[in-house]
Amino acid sequence: RASSAPMPSSEPKNSKFTQQELPAWRPTLTPAWTCAILFVVGCVFVPLGAACYAADRNVVEIVARYDDACADGFFATDAEVATRAQIDGRGTSCEVTLTAPRSMKAPVFVYYELTNFHQNHRRFVKSRSDEQLAGERDAPANSFCDPQAFATVDGARKSIDPCGLAAWSYFNDTYVFTTRDGVSNDSSASTPLSVNERGIAWPSDLKHKFADKEPRHHNDDPTTRGGGAVDGTLKSDEHFVVWMRTAAMSTFRKLWGKIEQDIPKGTVVTVSVANRFNSYKYGGAKKIVLSTTSWLGGKNAFLGVAYLVVGSLCFGASGVFAYFAM
Repeated sequence: RASSAPMPSSEPKNSKFTQQELPAWRPTLTPAWTCAILFVVGCVFVPLGAACYAADRNVVEIVARYDDACADGFFATDAEVATRAQIDGRGTSCEVTLTAPRSMKAPVFVYYELTNFHQNHRRFVKSRSDEQLAGERDAPANSFCDPQAFATVDGARKSIDPCGLAAWSYFNDTYVFTTRDGVSNDSSASTPLSVNERGIAWPSDLKHKFADKEPRHHNDDPTTRGGGAVDGTLKSDEHFVVWMRTAAMSTFRKLWGKIEQDIPKGTVVTVSVANRFNSYKYGGAKKIVLSTTSWLGGKNAFLGVAYLVVGSLCFGASGVFAYFAM
């Protein structure tokens, strides 16, 4: 026999909220109101853009490409030239010079820049073991680390720690800096320029992501390594920690050190480069960058120009609406 119980109703409660009868404000944008709003936006954006642009103009930046100047002899044999791969991994040495166009106030940040290197590629980003990096010594190399998960050592298959393409391709060029004034051409008058290579990694990375442990079987064979070996422990080698923070674009800069003294205008900075990282294999360029900063960061005029353009457009549109309002 059919049940006589009433079926539950799915009708919402009869309230102002469910019936969408709450009080609401629906402004009518007249030409006068639109003119006023655009004028206020312009008054905010134009001064803000001018301040951002002025801050960018105060940043002093010097850039020099060196992979082309250091290319001679990088591949020592015909076989290396044909494969664009090194056998001994020693690289070459060369010098590049940079001249300060204006006085550079400390701290002066030293960056290296790579082009056409896709750290943002999905395979590269996933090719690492965060468990290994965090100090879990017995953490196995995961499947994403292939083909840099295991190494053959004395005929035995050993786990690489840290594994993966990110750690394997660790950037290993190094730099030594000297300075001289721009008047004298006497190289003997050069003085060493100290660069602080500590405090360049994110504190959160050092605290939570990298352990104070020695690597095992990592880039210890020059014939198969993609970059450099870790100097000391994972946590103490801050260049390695910086490298492991993935860049978002194929052209990127990474902090290499800080010069904690002023560089006067006209000073010639000579950089002795140990050119080891094989950017020739994939057609990339390498640059050395010296830069100061402002309250807005490094040199990038985009934000200031964007504010100025949008503010100017708002003033122009405000004039158009003012004409129609009148």
